[in-house]
Amino acid sequence: MTKKLKRWTFLDSLNAILFIVVVLFFLDFENNNLMSWILLAVFLFWLVTVVLRNVMISKIEKDPQHPLHNLQTGKETDENVKK
Repeated sequence: MTKKLKRWTFLDSLNAILFIVVVLFFLDFENNNLMSWILLAVFLFWLVTVVLRNVMISKIEKDPQHPLHNLQTGKETDENVKK
């Protein structure tokens, strides 16, 4: 069974908390330049995936012809009820 896509997940919450900790305590461009840039790149990648996931969900919800539209919007069709 296919599950409804979520805009924000538990893993995203953990990543956000980890990002705050990294920004506050671990970024040090003077002494550890390369590691600081790597950490920023990893969190930027995570942020881009969150934004793109939300864009995808919005497109699914706006397009009634999309196969996941009924599942995402919570609308049940006769075909889905019979299954």
